[in-house]
Amino acid sequence: MTALRERPIVEATRMQTRRSYFTELVAGTAGVLAAGVGAWMYYVPTDWFLGGLAEGWYFGMFIAAGLLLAAAFGRFARMAYLDDRAYTVPVIVSTTLALAALGGAIAFAVILII
Repeated sequence: MTALRERPIVEATRMQTRRSYFTELVAGTAGVLAAGVGAWMYYVPTDWFLGGLAEGWYFGMFIAAGLLLAAAFGRFARMAYLDDRAYTVPVIVSTTLALAALGGAIAFAVILII
């Protein structure tokens, strides 16, 4: 009588994600800087040599800041969800912040178009 050998069962797991905050930090920092430049350009006097640009540029800077911050917070939320595999507080808060930043970018885009 021969005995059948049982093969070891190997679970197919997902590949470990390497957590890197570099892209989130770069996009978030660029977004905050863009928002700061937009806020500064809002208060630029019109007699300044770039004063003519200041009228529409701060809306564009606020739109860019909103999109960059939405990308940074969205990426952070995605990576936090992949790490935790549940809707934890960091996932929910960063998703809410990403949606708020995207909503702000859309609002400034609508105001710029009107």
